[in-house]
Amino acid sequence: MRITKEQADGNKARIVETAAALFREKGFDGASVAELMRAAGLTHGGFYNHFESKDALEAAACAQVFGNSVASVEAVAAIADSAERARAFDAYRRRYVSKKARDAAAARCPMVAFAGDVSRQPPPVREQYAAGLRQYLHAFSRAAAAGKTGRSARRRALAQFATLAGALTLARSVADADPALSDEILEAAADTVDTQSG
Repeated sequence: MRITKEQADGNKARIVETAAALFREKGFDGASVAELMRAAGLTHGGFYNHFESKDALEAAACAQVFGNSVASVEAVAAIADSAERARAFDAYRRRYVSKKARDAAAARCPMVAFAGDVSRQPPPVREQYAAGLRQYLHAFSRAAAAGKTGRSARRRALAQFATLAGALTLARSVADADPALSDEILEAAADTVDTQSG
């Protein structure tokens, strides 16, 4: 039975969405094509109707996860009122290093989910990751700017984000083995970013 273009597009979108979730949870190499297709409710044989390789799917999934993350921080950066933007940005950063973010089965942040894995991936995946990271950091810098511009404001924003991403990564890594240490890491990051905001 032949499927319509709309059905094919829907199937491809479902594969990318499923892959994005599984790659965030298991890493790029932790999920096979067969597992991805099964999770998407499609047959393994249909994969190559949509993608020429697993690498192409990894790049597409990476782009989707970054698209969601960039959109979230762009929404904060777009707030015109500086006081309201500052409150929204503070809430964004606190959610980023929250226990809920740490305890999620899969990291929502692509930097936390993929950073340890992406350097071992083929060039298209690394390039997509780099492009997404660049976009995210640009939006994060705009959200953090609080009316300041220039190199020092950007460097300060990059340091803030590195603190958040590093803290979430470390907190997730010891959440089961040493919950008190994990909590301490999150709290220290939140406090540090608060002092950098002034």
